Parts: sequence; structure tokens; C-alpha cells
Amino acid sequence: MNKKAKGSFHETVISISNSDVPTLSMNDFPFKSTLSLEPLITYWEGKLKTDPKCNAARIRELIQTLRNSQALAGSIEDEAVMQQHLDTLNVLMGEIFPSALWENDIKAVTPPFSFHRFYATPKLVELDLLTGTDPSKRLALDRKTLLYRLTLQAYTIILAKFYNANFVVDEPFVFTVHDKFTNLPRHYKVDIDLKFMEVKARGELAPLRAQQINYLINRYHDLDLWMQMLPPDNFEFSGFAIHDFTDVTMEETISSLRYDLLDRDSVSSEEGFLSLQEKLRVLFGLPGIQLGFASCPDLREFDTGYARRIWKGLILTHDCDLSLKDLGNSIYEPVLREGHTVVVEDLQELQHTTRIEQRLLEQSIRNLIIAPLQYEGKTLGLMELASPIPGELNALSTIRLKEILPLFALAINRSLDELRSSIQSIIKEKYTAIHPIVEWRFTQAAINLLEKMERNDSPEVEPIIFRDIYPLYGSSDIRSSAAERNKAIQGDMLEQLVLAKEVILTVKDKMPLPILDELIFKIDSLSQGILHELSSGDEVAILDFLRSEIEPLFGYFAKKDPASVKPIEEYRLAINNPYKAVYNKRRAYEESLFMINETISGFLDREEEKAQQIFPHYFEKYKTDGVEYNIYIGASLLNTGSFQPIYLKNMRLWQLMLTCEIARRTHKLRSSLKLPLEITQLILVHSDPISIRYRLDEKKFDVDGANNISYEIIKKRLDKATVRGSAERLTQPGKIAIVYTQQGAVQEYMRYIHFLVAEGYIEEEVEQLEVEDLQGVQGLKALRVTVNLIEELRHNIDAGDELLSIARSASLN
Repeated sequence: MNKKAKGSFHETVISISNSDVPTLSMNDFPFKSTLSLEPLITYWEGKLKTDPKCNAARIRELIQTLRNSQALAGSIEDEAVMQQHLDTLNVLMGEIFPSALWENDIKAVTPPFSFHRFYATPKLVELDLLTGTDPSKRLALDRKTLLYRLTLQAYTIILAKFYNANFVVDEPFVFTVHDKFTNLPRHYKVDIDLKFMEVKARGELAPLRAQQINYLINRYHDLDLWMQMLPPDNFEFSGFAIHDFTDVTMEETISSLRYDLLDRDSVSSEEGFLSLQEKLRVLFGLPGIQLGFASCPDLREFDTGYARRIWKGLILTHDCDLSLKDLGNSIYEPVLREGHTVVVEDLQELQHTTRIEQRLLEQSIRNLIIAPLQYEGKTLGLMELASPIPGELNALSTIRLKEILPLFALAINRSLDELRSSIQSIIKEKYTAIHPIVEWRFTQAAINLLEKMERNDSPEVEPIIFRDIYPLYGSSDIRSSAAERNKAIQGDMLEQLVLAKEVILTVKDKMPLPILDELIFKIDSLSQGILHELSSGDEVAILDFLRSEIEPLFGYFAKKDPASVKPIEEYRLAINNPYKAVYNKRRAYEESLFMINETISGFLDREEEKAQQIFPHYFEKYKTDGVEYNIYIGASLLNTGSFQPIYLKNMRLWQLMLTCEIARRTHKLRSSLKLPLEITQLILVHSDPISIRYRLDEKKFDVDGANNISYEIIKKRLDKATVRGSAERLTQPGKIAIVYTQQGAVQEYMRYIHFLVAEGYIEEEVEQLEVEDLQGVQGLKALRVTVNLIEELRHNIDAGDELLSIARSASLN
């Protein structure tokens, strides 16, 4: 149920689902209702008084016609009377059914709360709507549901008329009929106009307070309650209703497709596939078309069983013998490799065919559309629509296809995700990668679980917690990564707009069309807009404008003005990539980010492997816009439980030296980057030991206990930290920020800093700073040192000197 206030507590909109419908005990509509044309007379008489521009003579003539026809006056018990006075009825309905729309409108007139027509337009009669004694079949409703909805509709009229409470049932009736030519279902939504229907009270009205009305509305499904408080015998309806039908086949079919594609089995089961195919036949109005789709999450995976699990193509089936090379030079190649939609009017007319086209012809397929299924800029698969009739599917069909391709892409992506999850669950269940240092504890827990199961005890996995361990956290972050990414997008968009403008300026002199001036104005407006500020939807809007309004003109421009060929080729060359957009600056950003991350990550892995040999510890790293890592060290991590504080000091000094070396290496790397991004370095010192717990649901370690959560909070919020009393960011390129919470850390780290100054790693100046309070975090302080990026070090890491051996000797002194 969806209930929404519409301005006052008396005005309510109710949306009804079948699950809300109660079981009714009555067998028929509970209100007395009669067919009458009296409201029509009242309507015209009111129009005479209120509308001075109306054709008064004509209206008086219509009223007199009704007054003179005894059979049509008052309540009409027999609807057959209407047919006997059809000429009079035509005159009377002339004001309601304009002659200009008579042939095309789908309208009918029915008695109150009835779906049996006594007057209708030719189009409605042709569609065979509102015929038969049981409309519930065409409404896809059971008879009790239909009766319930009609009864509730009657009560909405009563509340509005007698109690000034606007309670609207927002659930349209949709009729389904089969096209007499294609035999495919078509859907028509009906809007029911009740202005010619009246309700009268029979006897004294029951008074209802506002609270009682709200009580009723909030229990709209309890019609027994409504009938008790507002007995149907106290009311009588008369008049007629006008039914106005609208073809909503496309909307209903797309909605149904969307609903079906949410089902996890829609693209994997035979039943789901056939249902989708039937709905596409309805959408295109073509009963003979065939559907096919195949997944290819990566061209490298095309020939593997992983990709073929979701293959229900015309020729790409789960057990077919085709491989990626078989599709070379076929009609499928541009779809898979370039993301193009291919339309083949007639396969027999192709001059060059491969075994792929021959297989399609063997299946009596002549006409074909192949479209890519793309999700988040990546082609996940392809979709096929095929027909045995040449030309039945054409370029115009691709317009309608665009509306549903994202739905199929989403379903394919979900199925691939589910498949990946199944694979990962097997890996995690059977081969979960456990860090070697703590593998002993997981083995112990597994043995304990087996022993419980043998004793028939509760087979619950015991919690795995390591207490009193010391955390070390560090990050190497790209400075202003979001801003750099936006600048790259902005630069590419501006370049593409300039290239498009060059094309139009070239043809403008020979084709003096005002629309070209408008396109130039639009391009300039878009350029100015993103120069000022790049919003989240600007990229999509600009690409949509270029692809729908500029690029389709290139063929025409080339024919009309040969001078336009060169700028058109320059434009096309600039977007000749998988993204079909200028991607130079974004590629430079991504390649630079990749090189930085790989440099940092590779160096971390090599040095960390050496550090494990000195003293075992838990290590994990994450690649984002830079690299973050966590290190845990302590006695409880080890099976032997042997641990000395000297190892913690050694690890902290090693971490500081490691951070210096990362800063030096990334600085050297800048000269070879396409985009010279800047890197900032951060170390978080947490003096007190913490506990970590293995989270079974996430398959990873996390801090345990309320007292330790503050450590995680600090980690997540430090990247935006500023120096107290200023807008200066704590982290700066070429420097290392050492953040701490306890004053005791200063003495320890100053000792390390003095050593590293002597070793040539850092400059002598040390800044002692206070950190501006963060959300939920107060009292942080920091040391900030400048890394020596130029002078040679006393020890050369690349020549074989190990950071750990240097750190160990320093910490022992």
C-alpha cells in the first residue's frame, strides 16, 4: 500500500495491491445504481447559467430532446431502450464525443460501476472492449477483487459528496485484448469520468467526525467496517460513466519486462527466457521474432564455460562449438569488439558471409538486429532479435530497443555477479586465503568445531580474536584525486566540443542554416557550463547531445561540403576508442594513477616480505587513489606467544623509513608520468594495544570492542584533516605527517627522526602541529617532517641494503 497526503488530512491517495484485498462475503455490488441521463440535463442547464459563450440555442434544443423522450427520461431500467433511440442518443452524446475525434478516440458510455457499454466509438467496438458478462478476465483480476475495488470507488464518491473528504483510489484499470491480426496481447488503460454520475442519500446521513473518517481511510481494506458505518442501503447512484481508453501496451510491456528481469532466473531458466521473448514480440508487435542473448564479461573469457553459463543466443548456445576467432569478420565482430549495434535487413543479400551467417540462414533467419549489452561503460554481452522476414526489423526498431537494453544489461550483470558469488563462495569455503601468521588459529578453531560436532554439541564456530596487539597504519594518497579526475573529464569534454564545433564552422558558410547557429550556441553554452563547474550529470548530457544531435549529421555534411571531411575525420579519430569519446586526459590520469599505485604496491610487497623474516606480523593493503595498509604485531598472533617491545620499535622505525622511500620513489616517478600527480604520506601512531576479531560475514579482521573503535574512526577521517586554526591540509606533498594521540609517542618518534636526518632520509626541520577536530575525533596532534627528495642516502635500497636491517640496528642502539 502506498498512502500519500495531498494537502490536508482529509485528502488521501491509496494504491491497492492484490495482497491488500479482503475476502468479500457478498455476491453482488452492494449499492443500488441505475442508468439515467438526468445528470446530463443538469450539466447542460448549469452550462447555460455559467458559460455565456456557449451555444445556448443548441443546448436548449438538446435539453428539450431529452425532455420529449419519455423512454430516456428518469431511470432507465432496460439498456435496450438506448439502442431503440440511437439517433437521439447520437445527438445527445455529440457534446461529449466531438465529431473530429470520433473515429480515433477509444471511448464508451456505461451505467454506473459497470463495464457493459451502451454507447461507444467505432474504434472501441473494433477492439472489442467492454463486451461480455465478466470483465474481470480482461482486467487480470478475480471477480472478488473487481467487486472490492468498485465498492471502494463508490465509497470515495460518498466521502467526497457528503463528508468533504477526498479519498482517491490511485489504481487504474488496465484491459488486455488480443490483436486480431497478430494475436498478440495489447493493453489499454481506462480513465473513468464520473462527472455525469450522482449519489443521493436515502434517509438521514450518519454523522462522521474527522477522526472517524481517518479511521476508515486507514482501514480501507476492511469493507465490513465501512458497510457498518456507512450502510450501502443509505445511498443510491444514478447517471452514467464515460470510459476513455489509452493504449499503454509499450508502458505495460516494459514495466512487465522490468519486473521479470528482476527475477534471478529470468535470463537463466527456459521458462523465463520464453516469457521475455513473448513480451518482446508484444513490444514490437511482431509475433514471429526470436530473442537471443549471450554474456561475454571479458573477451578473454569468451571461450570459457564461465561466459557460456548465460548463453541463450541464436547460435551462441551453451553447447555450441564456436570460439571467439569464429566470429572474426562476421556480423558479430563489431558488436563484441567495438560496442556497435548491427542491423542486417536481409542476410541473403550479404556479399561476404562466414560460417556464422550460414548457420543463421540454416535456421531460416533472414533479418537480424545484434546490440551490445553495456553496464557501467563495459560490454557484458549481446542481445539478438531475429525474424524470418527480410526488413521486418530495421533501424527504426533500434529506437524502441534502446529502452530495454539497459534492463537486459542489468539482468545479465546480476546473473554474472551471482555466478561470481557462487565461484567465490566455493573458494572461500574450501580455499579461503588465510594469512600464514594466523593460520594456526583457524586450524585450532576448525578442530574445536569438529570435536563439538562429534559430541553433538552446538556446532557454532568459535570467535577468533587476537588481543593486545599493536596496530600500524600508513597511507600514500593522491593529492586532490577527485579534483584531478574532474579536471581530466573537463578537459576531454572541452576538446570533444571544440572538435564538434570545428565541423559545424566548416560547413556553416556553404550551408547558411539557422539551426547550425543554434548548435554552435549550444556547444558554446555547454563549454562555458563545464568551465565554470563540472556537475555529476554533465558528462552524460554532453555525450548524449553530441551522439544524438551532432554525429548523425556528419554523413550529410560530408556529401554537401567536401571541406568538412577533414574535421569530421579528426573528430572520429579522437573518439576512436572503446568509450567512443575523447579520452586523452582521463587516460593520462588513469595511467599515471596506475603507475603510482603499482610502484608503491610493488615496493611495499618486496619490503614487507623481508620484514616477515625478521618478525612475523599481520599485513594487509588496499589500492584506492593511492595505497593504504594495516600492520598488526603482537604476542597473541603467534602460536609461540613470544614477543618483545623491541620488535614494535623496530617495526615503527621500518615503517617511517619505508614511507620516506615511497615518497622518494614516487617523486622520481613524476617526470615519467603523463599527468604529474602529487603524493602525500601519512602514518598513524596508536600507542595502546587493541583487539581484532575475524568477521565471518565479511571474511576479514576488524577492531573488536567499543574502546578500539576510535582507532578505526581516526583512520577513516584523517585524509581530510587540517592544521588547527587554518585551512591547510595536514598531509602535504614531499612531507610525512605522523599523527599521534598520546604525548609519549613524541619522544619515541623524535629519536627515529634524528636517526633518519643523519641517514639523509629527511630534513632537519620538524613541525609540531595540532590537528583540527574531526567529527567524533578530538585532541589529535602530529609531527610533520620533510623528506629529502634530492640527496643520496647513506644506504642504497636498490643496491641491496635492506630497510629492516638498518631499522633493527638503529632500534638496538
